Amino acid sequence: MARAMNDRSRLLSEEALTKYRIELLVKGTVVIAPQTLFTQDDLARIDQLQMEIPEEEVRVGDAGDSHNVFVKRVRIDPPGRPPTNVHGKAPGQIIELLERKDRSFALKKILGASSDYVIRRCQMHRLPPGSFVGIHLDAESDPDFEYSVIVQLARDFEGGEFVVYPNAYEQQVFRPPFGAVVVTTCRIRHEVKPVHAGERRSLVYFCSKRGGANRRIIENTADGL
Repeated sequence: MARAMNDRSRLLSEEALTKYRIELLVKGTVVIAPQTLFTQDDLARIDQLQMEIPEEEVRVGDAGDSHNVFVKRVRIDPPGRPPTNVHGKAPGQIIELLERKDRSFALKKILGASSDYVIRRCQMHRLPPGSFVGIHLDAESDPDFEYSVIVQLARDFEGGEFVVYPNAYEQQVFRPPFGAVVVTTCRIRHEVKPVHAGERRSLVYFCSKRGGANRRIIENTADGL
């Protein structure tokens, strides 16, 4: 019980949440410090669970964007269908961890949501040397995506910077440390630069106030990124 109360206090610091909310509003992207949304135990549990999920190589995204990344699907939302967890126990357990009440409350405050958000898609990304995620817009995968949440799961790698392009004349470069969380609006183009050494790993999930079927309409309904 004492540990749960400590976690609640850590996650619900109004001063910290307000600071992150303002930065997200101003910049469109914010880096949340390690040990704020996810503890070391949380990260270890995610790492353990993801080992049970099959991996696929992705070269082309939903909008034809170019990638070179290995992906493990946790929750999917193909066009015309509502979000569903991938088969197996591990995906459901990861979603339960992400939707824990205190964590959801803290993230809702950072996003400025008046009601609970829905995790529409969730997946693990692994980028060995030479891998990258090309420039893309998350909202092209699902028009109801509002924010993406990226949990950094790797310590030792070079390259792999997360680069955001708020407009045609500006770029923001982020190098989040292990355990940090990047939150960014799904209406800003971004990419992950090629990894030069080591391996970059992250958990990525996409939040929306809307449930129901993915309203994206395309001719080819392959999942992509």
